[in-house]
Amino acid sequence: MVEKPSIIVVGVGGFGKNHVRVLAELGGLGGVCDIVEERASTYGKLYNVPYYGNVSDIPEGAYDGAIVSTPTSTHKDVAMELALKKVGYLFIEKPFTQTVKEAIELINFLKKKNVKTMVGFIERFNPAIRMVKKYIEEEALGEIIMASATRVRRWPERVTDSGVLLDTAIHDVDLMRYLFSEDPIKVYAKTGKSMHRIHEDYATIILTFSSGKMAIINANWLTPYKIRRLEVIGSEGVVEADLVTQQVTLSSKNDRITPFSEWSEPLRHELKYFLNCIVNNENPIPGEEDAVRALKIIEASLKSSEVGNSVEIYT
Repeated sequence: MVEKPSIIVVGVGGFGKNHVRVLAELGGLGGVCDIVEERASTYGKLYNVPYYGNVSDIPEGAYDGAIVSTPTSTHKDVAMELALKKVGYLFIEKPFTQTVKEAIELINFLKKKNVKTMVGFIERFNPAIRMVKKYIEEEALGEIIMASATRVRRWPERVTDSGVLLDTAIHDVDLMRYLFSEDPIKVYAKTGKSMHRIHEDYATIILTFSSGKMAIINANWLTPYKIRRLEVIGSEGVVEADLVTQQVTLSSKNDRITPFSEWSEPLRHELKYFLNCIVNNENPIPGEEDAVRALKIIEASLKSSEVGNSVEIYT
């Protein structure tokens, strides 16, 4: 049993710097690694932890866990190298890998090395989503009929190896699976390129579930401000959630309530959970299966847009 896990963050540019900050606040930061050595040095000295310019420089057996927050195209190689360094727990930022094929290869390798893995679907740890999930489980909405999600912002220039589906919409794909407690069986999607020459930068996805539920996901990198909203419609009510402000409103035929809840950082909840999994030797959730199922839906969405028809999703 590990009483106080030591975690190394690999990739401290972009969102990785937030992992560094929060882990330091939680007392779990053990080191940093970044291919830009000046960046690694800056954060290592700032937080008084060892720093490395390459994963190969990390000592074997030095860390209980690692955060992989490098570009998606490098996740597989970085994770494998960390496993060879005898890191027992890996937290791999979404979308885990670029393809389902890569994800399965990585998972098989990590299982052979007895590495437990978590994927960074941070919205599951958003207090607003937890409240929505609670309302659904308590049947406050009656029978769930459909849900819709909007996730838009200006194109994040840090993302160069994937489009809006893989980088952005995958959050809401995972949320629909999580909130509905089932996997979609069919998808119809339309995507397009406006400002991004290589990858799609706007998309609409319609997911169909065997229970009859439906989900609509809109994502783009065109809107000049950030919107992250979710709405779930049931036979007896509707719940609306702003995932940025974490305000949740429940409406029924006779009432409309917006419970007060103090804002708290989802990443802090997520990383605290990851640390507790290491302490208690537990398998983290969301894990490898959630990563693969979300990737399968994204790949089916891209195919649907390409062929212009709905596509079945094979689990």
